[in-house]
Formats: sequence, C-alpha cells, structure tokens
Amino acid sequence: MTERHLSPRSAVIPGVIPVAELRPAFAPLAAALAHRHRLDPQDLEQDVWLRVLERAAEGTLPRDRVSWVRALTVQLAARPDVQDGGPPAAEQRSVPSAEDQLLAADRRRAVRRALARLPGRCPDLLASLAESPELTYRQVAERLGVPRGSIGPTRSRCLGCLRALLYSHRPASDARHVVRPEG
Repeated sequence: MTERHLSPRSAVIPGVIPVAELRPAFAPLAAALAHRHRLDPQDLEQDVWLRVLERAAEGTLPRDRVSWVRALTVQLAARPDVQDGGPPAAEQRSVPSAEDQLLAADRRRAVRRALARLPGRCPDLLASLAESPELTYRQVAERLGVPRGSIGPTRSRCLGCLRALLYSHRPASDARHVVRPEG
C-alpha cells in the first residue's frame, strides 16, 4: 500500500508522528521487554518515542514504520545503558580490591589531617558542608554563627587551602598526575 492510499488518520505529514498507528504496535512489546530486562516500561517507551521523533523531524521515517518501531524497541531494551541510567548490574556489584580499599583509607586519613590543619573556621565550615550537603547557606550560617554572605567566599578560600595542603603531602610519584593549584 502506498502513502497516498493510507487513510487520513494514519497518513504521515513530515514532522507529524502517527501515534495512533505506532503506539499499539509497540507498547505491549515495550512493556514485556521492560519487564524481562528489569527496565521502567515508561522510560523504554519514552526512549522509543524520542527516536521516532528524531526520525520524523529528519523526514526519514521508514515506509514500514510498524516493523521498524518494533525492531527499535527490541534494540533499545537490550542496551545496557538504558537500565536505570547507571552502569550494568555487574559493574554495580564489583567489590574494590584490597589495594583500592587501602588507598581510599589513606586518602581519607590525609584529608582528615589536612582539614585539622586548616586555619580559622575552615574545618567547621567544610565539615558542616560535607556532613549535610542538603543544608542551605542560610542554615549553615545559623549553625556556625557567621554571616550568610560569607559562606561562599570562605568555602572557596578553605577549599583552596585544603588543595594546597593535600598537594604538598602527595608522594612524588603522584605529583605528576595532579594539576598544581594556581594562586
């Protein structure tokens, strides 16, 4: 059947999507595939519609739109990067090696030592911001008893000092991988 023999309801005008034709053709398939691959069915359907819209905007929707949208749905459901927007499940469950754990603990100790050496209110300010990142500057200012307008500039200066302290205590082998702070 050619394009001009289609009913007006299913005809495609460039830039217009044949929703009434395509949704029943792939929505049940998208729901089944989403269940099978542990995806959110609405996310998968939205991803399919995004591709359909892109092709329609280019004016390159294929003649056999139904078969194409079904194949597209299968293809998108099988992609690992669609799953919850994160890495594949195997990567999520990886356990850090003993060496990685040791290095992470060493970095945490170095940061704690550097924080303790910071001047003035810097240790308290950075600790408050790190422990409760959801707090607003107003809340941090009330907690520390400082003007709200000083939180941002003080935070910036404190982080600069922290970077300098951490950089000065790096082993020589790591120094080549770090950009020296300007200032």
